[in-house]
Amino acid sequence: MQTYLVGGAVRDTLLKRRIKDRDYVVVGASPEQLVALGYKPVGKDFPVFLHPETQEEYALARVERKVGLGYGGFSFVTDATVTLEEDLSRRDLTINAMAMDDQGNIIDPFNGQADLAHRIFKHVSPAFVEDPLRVLRIARFMARYHQYGFTIAPETVELMKKIGHSGELAALSAPRVWQETALALGEFAPEIYFSVLIDTLCLSPWFDQLSASIRNIESLALAFQHAKGLLESGEVTQDEHLAITTTLLTLGNKPQDVSAWTQLLPLPTFVQDCILLTHRHMNTMEQLDTLEAQQLLECLNQCDIHRRPQRLALMIKVLSCYEQVSDFTLNYLFLENVVQAAKSVNVQDIIAQGYQGADIKTQLQHAQLAQISTLLNR
Repeated sequence: MQTYLVGGAVRDTLLKRRIKDRDYVVVGASPEQLVALGYKPVGKDFPVFLHPETQEEYALARVERKVGLGYGGFSFVTDATVTLEEDLSRRDLTINAMAMDDQGNIIDPFNGQADLAHRIFKHVSPAFVEDPLRVLRIARFMARYHQYGFTIAPETVELMKKIGHSGELAALSAPRVWQETALALGEFAPEIYFSVLIDTLCLSPWFDQLSASIRNIESLALAFQHAKGLLESGEVTQDEHLAITTTLLTLGNKPQDVSAWTQLLPLPTFVQDCILLTHRHMNTMEQLDTLEAQQLLECLNQCDIHRRPQRLALMIKVLSCYEQVSDFTLNYLFLENVVQAAKSVNVQDIIAQGYQGADIKTQLQHAQLAQISTLLNR
């Protein structure tokens, strides 16, 4: 029984990048042996175990055979006869097909170190085309490592195009596509993810509805950078950053196409809400200075500023990013003053005046209108 560090942890060690997750492969062992040593089995499709102390993942060396469509269309063989090289041969890229033993020695049967030095993403074998998810993974890797000058080997690009033509991308599950896309939107250069999908003819069927914006995705680069700055400065959370970048991706497309896309993928509710709110009020936000008090109050009420003020705040963050790459402008000070005018009305004061039931809401809106009208001086 021998254990090796494999995959991304080896790659990032050589790149001197911070390692987030460590995965190990175990050669020459059986599931029963690992269980006897205290490892906890967690794999559904093939034997994966959690280390009893570190909780890191250990997988038995395996080989696989294509038996169906999509990401899950494989059968696996995991017995003590499977070698390390056989396990590494089933991986997607040469730079991900390296292993490291406990002495720090690199096992590199497919010249991953050379490709890493030359900053090239190259497939390990022709079996690359059997897993359509690899297209999305490589696109995501390009978004992450673009800053290092990585490119995709021409022969690998051809295989990615072959996957695009095969129709197997449609066999991927919507949750898996969204998972890869959400991760890509959090990478160094999210626009590169979509550029790769364009170049390899792999936009369909998951991103056809957003083709208007994705075909010009490079124009959003500065907006994505601004969003990343908000995240790094702590102004937004990871979830808010995902909502911002996803919403930016949808801007410039027809409302019906955006609606269809949000139903195609399992977007989190907070992401869908941000997209809907931004598309509904974007034009209003740009014309704030020209609106009457009633129109302004209706907009604020639709944004639910009293119960959920974070919704408007997040939409403003989206628009601040979009300002970096468009002619859109927002009068932030004016909007803040309008919001404060509406919030200055205390509903308890209205109740204290004896109003009850539906009259409370009516009087509240009258008072808010009065405050906003005073601000407008109209």
